Amino acid sequence: MRLKPLFGLATQTRHKLSKKSDRGFTLIELVVVLIIVSIIAGIATPNLISLYRRNQVNAALSELLGAIRETQRQAMRQGRICRLDIDPNSNIMTATPPGCLMTTRTIDTGIDIRTNLPGANPNISFSHKGSTTRMGTIVLSSDSTPHQRCFVISLGLGIMRTGHYQRSSTDSVSASDCQSQ
Repeated sequence: MRLKPLFGLATQTRHKLSKKSDRGFTLIELVVVLIIVSIIAGIATPNLISLYRRNQVNAALSELLGAIRETQRQAMRQGRICRLDIDPNSNIMTATPPGCLMTTRTIDTGIDIRTNLPGANPNISFSHKGSTTRMGTIVLSSDSTPHQRCFVISLGLGIMRTGHYQRSSTDSVSASDCQSQ
């Protein structure tokens, strides 16, 4: 019979101790967690920025391809010469004459456009058959990532291909360095 009161007292003491330990975190525990989260964030941030810029370069290539293909289609549809002008300083693409590109296209200003197409404002012209009189390469890159994408158009038929550019972003542009995907 005496065991019962002792047993009841022991469970009361354990219950009181468990209440004290459930009150929250200590300052040391919070600081340790904060340090661990800071280390993980410090490691992950550069990779996330690089991934973001890589996606921007890919999106810029898609925008460029869309403008080029639309200009070529409109030239064939309208039966006239259409020219796509690419301004590497403002990253704006326009077409001449009006109606060859439905809307002015803009590539993010964080993307660098380099090309070996001649002229201060390089351009690509398409005949009413969809062929072109220019050949050249356009490279899209960003300072925040080594990832570079390229576009090559051939003379005559206007055959196009895209790929990953293998040369440094400071070197001159060459179609032979545009490696297919």
